[in-house]
Amino acid sequence: MGDAFVTTKSESAYEANIARDPEMHGPPQYFTPDWVSAKASVETLAALEPNLVLTGHGHPLQGQEMRDALHRLAREFDQIAVPAQGRYVGDPSRADESGPTYVPPN
Repeated sequence: MGDAFVTTKSESAYEANIARDPEMHGPPQYFTPDWVSAKASVETLAALEPNLVLTGHGHPLQGQEMRDALHRLAREFDQIAVPAQGRYVGDPSRADESGPTYVPPN
């Protein structure tokens, strides 16, 4: 699994590259193979009550406003982050220590 959450809307090159206030978003929709695990990761991270987050995409965020946004993302993950449709929505990819064991059909 890659990014649990990001601080820029990675599906939009415009939003990702134009200077603007950072925002809390779910993982990149273009490659999240297991939305249930992604949600669990966000819930786990929110429960840690971090002071600072440095995501793989976007700007660092810190403080209470960041924690509030992370908790909102954890609570409302299905509405905020999960796309309405997609290859992995409802049928996640699975893997073990040796690599992929199941990839849903196109």
